[in-house]
Amino acid sequence: MAQAKWVDEIAKLGREKQKQFLRYYLHLLQLALKIKAMPEMAANYPSKDLDFSQRLNKIAGFSQIQAIAEELDNAVYYIERNANAKMLFMALTIKIYYIIQNNIVLLND
Repeated sequence: MAQAKWVDEIAKLGREKQKQFLRYYLHLLQLALKIKAMPEMAANYPSKDLDFSQRLNKIAGFSQIQAIAEELDNAVYYIERNANAKMLFMALTIKIYYIIQNNIVLLND
C-alpha cells in the first residue's frame, strides 16, 4: 500500500520535478560509489546525503548500485518521452526492490 501511495504522490508532481527527483537519486548513488571506493571522501558531503549513501552501501554492492543507476537513467529517458508516470514509477520501484533484495542485476529490456 505504501508503494502505491508513493507512486500516486510522485506521479502528481509533474515531469520536471520527477526528473529532478531521479537526478538527485542518481547523485546519491554516485556519492555511495565514491564513499565505497574512497571512505575518506565522506567528510566532504552533507550529512543527509552521506547518511543515505552509507545506508545504501550496507545493502548494495557496486554492481547493484550501477544497475539501479541504469534504471534511473532509463526512467528519466522515458519521462522525457511522455511515459505514464504511474506505470513507470511502479515498475521502477519493483525493479529496484528486486535488485537490492535478491542481489539481481537486471539487464536492459
